[in-house]
Amino acid sequence: MHYTGTIWRPPYEAASLLFEVTAGCSHHKRKFCTLYHDLPFKFRMSPLEDIESDVREVQRAMKGWNRGHTRRVFLTGANPFVLSYDKLTAIADLIRKYLPFVKSIGSFARITDITSKTDKKLAKLRDMGYDGLTIGIETDDDEALRFINKGYTVF
Repeated sequence: MHYTGTIWRPPYEAASLLFEVTAGCSHHKRKFCTLYHDLPFKFRMSPLEDIESDVREVQRAMKGWNRGHTRRVFLTGANPFVLSYDKLTAIADLIRKYLPFVKSIGSFARITDITSKTDKKLAKLRDMGYDGLTIGIETDDDEALRFINKGYTVF
C-alpha cells in the first residue's frame, strides 16, 4: 500500500478501506493548520498506477474473506475531491472493477472542490458511489474565514 505521511480519516470511517489518492492539501494556506506540514511538498495526486496497485492488493488480500462489513472506501489526502471529474471517475472505475462489493466512496473535500463541478457531474459522481464528503467548515462568519485564510467566504 502506498501512503505518505500521517493518514487522517474521520472516526466514523474506521471500518472503511483507505486508499491514498492525494497527499497534502491543495489549498495549504490556512492559518494554524499543521496537519500536512511533515510532507516535503504541498500537494500531489497519487499516480493512477499506484492507486490501481493498492486496490488490487486489497482485492488479493480479501480473497476468501467475509466482505459483508466492507462496503465503503475512504479516499485519503486533505481534499481528494479536488481531483478532476475524469480522475474521480477513473478511481471509482478501479474500485468497481476490483472491489465490486464496495458500494460507497467517501473523502475529504473543500467547498471549492464541490462548487467547481457542475450539478450534472456531481450527480454522476454520486451515481458512481461518491456519497460521503467530509467538509471542513469551521465557521459561517466571513471575517473569521478571511482571518484563517480558508480561501472562500460564506456566499
